Amino acid sequence: MKTIADAVLEARALAAQREWQLPTQTTLDEAQRLLDLVSADWPAPDVQAQANGGVALEWEVGAHGWLTLIVLGQATVEHAAVIAGDEYGLTEPFADVLPGWAQELLQRLHQTEANTAPKTSAKTHKRKPTLQ
Repeated sequence: MKTIADAVLEARALAAQREWQLPTQTTLDEAQRLLDLVSADWPAPDVQAQANGGVALEWEVGAHGWLTLIVLGQATVEHAAVIAGDEYGLTEPFADVLPGWAQELLQRLHQTEANTAPKTSAKTHKRKPTLQ
């Protein structure tokens, strides 16, 4: 699993070659908060830095679909998804809890015949990512 710090390192390399904007500390804080909120109940996402300075958490469940949650340091979560052939997209306010529609999309994505409930695991705390 790629961490937020890994995504920032990758973005630094890309920013040196292209016109990429690095995530701000506010964006990194939001990304870590979002990752903490989803990590206890859902499979680990792939973490990606975005060219616009955002940080995306991405899940893919084979042919069933995919979901991307993006933070930009603006107290919102953008999501885009295709789940069971249906397309979704919305921006919701984000503070200290996972927004309702983002939660709903995670449930829909991970609901399959073999797995009808989210996984449960102990919540782990990771070191806060920083820009260096």
